[in-house]
Amino acid sequence: MSIENDGRHDFDFLRGRWHIRNRYLAKRLQDSTEWLEFEATGELHQTLGGLGNVDTFSTPAGADGLPYEGMTVRVFEPETRLWSIYWASDRTGRLEPPVRGRFEDGRGEFVGEDVLDGRPIVCRFVWSEITGDSAHWQQAFSADGGATWETNWHMFFTRR
Repeated sequence: MSIENDGRHDFDFLRGRWHIRNRYLAKRLQDSTEWLEFEATGELHQTLGGLGNVDTFSTPAGADGLPYEGMTVRVFEPETRLWSIYWASDRTGRLEPPVRGRFEDGRGEFVGEDVLDGRPIVCRFVWSEITGDSAHWQQAFSADGGATWETNWHMFFTRR
């Protein structure tokens, strides 16, 4: 496999500036059916000679009416062909545990362990419906080791 198609270009589609429509569950892993929505903007820049990227996420008013700012750091490991994805926001001030994975057939799936309300969970990010001007991201949590999943956040990206 050549360097050009080993996976390091998987997130090239996300370079640039984006409008992001967010839709998320009000409560996670609590059988909530209440979805909240807000608009945001984002921008991605590559780094590490293409082996990494950093994106920003910002809104003057999230669903709770308060400003919200976050960032994602992604790093590609050529040896394993896996991406590690880290999230941080002004809501917690910490770098969250990574999810790891890759793209196959135009769909990216990334999984990792985390903690929600003091209990261990598995977190999954999925990238899909990728075009030159749009993409869909979703997040799901599992409290039973991945046997069942609750999708709790959708982001719909439109190029600005």
